[in-house]
Amino acid sequence: MANHVSNFLSVQQISEEGQKVWDEFVVAQLDKDPNLAKFIFKSDEDYDRNEMCERIGAKWAFSEDHHEYGVSITSAWSPVGPFAEMIAQKIGEVDPTVKLALTYEDEGFNFIGVTTYDHHGEHTDNFLEYDEYRELIVNSSEQLQEWWDADEGEWKEEHEEEARDLLWDIQWDVINDWQERNMIWDS
Repeated sequence: MANHVSNFLSVQQISEEGQKVWDEFVVAQLDKDPNLAKFIFKSDEDYDRNEMCERIGAKWAFSEDHHEYGVSITSAWSPVGPFAEMIAQKIGEVDPTVKLALTYEDEGFNFIGVTTYDHHGEHTDNFLEYDEYRELIVNSSEQLQEWWDADEGEWKEEHEEEARDLLWDIQWDVINDWQERNMIWDS
């Protein structure tokens, strides 16, 4: 099982007042320290793994990059949904129109997903586990469909290497397209 999850929390819609909260609460904190634990613990001695998992979503999580429109985060084992929900609700105190989206992918592609947030918190959550993700990728290419042995649940031996190469070539486009299509705001 993979360890790292790539997350991107993006600002989809925000008012001027909401942007101030994002800048002061998110960007300013991450400018000081990229460790998301600092959003809930005053010091390293206060750190509690269970609370971190509950309130941030992972046992550890760090910002790789952040700006006025979003934050890239690497986390352990799971996406940072509770963190995203906390941010949306904090901004929602001054901006009832706020919309944030969290896209995420496990490094071993055990899962991929997209979750949307409004001023109440989580709005929609769409994800695929490995088998569903693999099916999505295979079905996106006629060539991969030909090389996949559905009965055996593996690549046909004579095409295994080229199938893996093609999969790596197209997977990011397929993932990004799926996440965009599943970034749902309607009730």
